[in-house]
Amino acid sequence: MNCYEDLSFLLWYMDKNRPLPPGSAFDSYRQMDYERRKAAGFPYPLFPSEIPTPESTPEQQEERERIGGW
Repeated sequence: MNCYEDLSFLLWYMDKNRPLPPGSAFDSYRQMDYERRKAAGFPYPLFPSEIPTPESTPEQQEERERIGGW
């Protein structure tokens, strides 16, 4: 990775408007996090990133794109 990719990866963890990062440690919180962001209208990410951050399921991704526009 280069420095921009490294920074993007770190910012992903800190951005409350992005889905939780991959990893089993977050699995029990994914649905709650998704519902929280959905209730807020899926606001745009706080920080730009070079790493795409899709939702955990294609259905959730489609809903985010429809409601939030990103």
